[in-house]
Amino acid sequence: MSHILIIGGSDAGISAALRAREVDPTATVTMLVADAFPNYSICGLPFYLSGEVADWHHLAHRTLGDIESAGIRVRLNTRALAIDPASHTVRVQTESQA
Repeated sequence: MSHILIIGGSDAGISAALRAREVDPTATVTMLVADAFPNYSICGLPFYLSGEVADWHHLAHRTLGDIESAGIRVRLNTRALAIDPASHTVRVQTESQA
């Protein structure tokens, strides 16, 4: 079984994670999100600030539950600090380590 690590929880990260699950349903897919807000559309901020989108929660394309129900493990408040491709490791910092 393969393990795929996605760094980032924006639209690109979610798309990569969902596609990985589609290509290999047996793979373990984990997504690192530096903050507590997976899949929020940063591009939508002007619409929120202008009042066109009344609630900033509506900037999320998917909820955390939606993402997890697709079989993706989500690690919130986890920042990737270093990637070592040779050893297939990623050094991370969690909120409790900050």
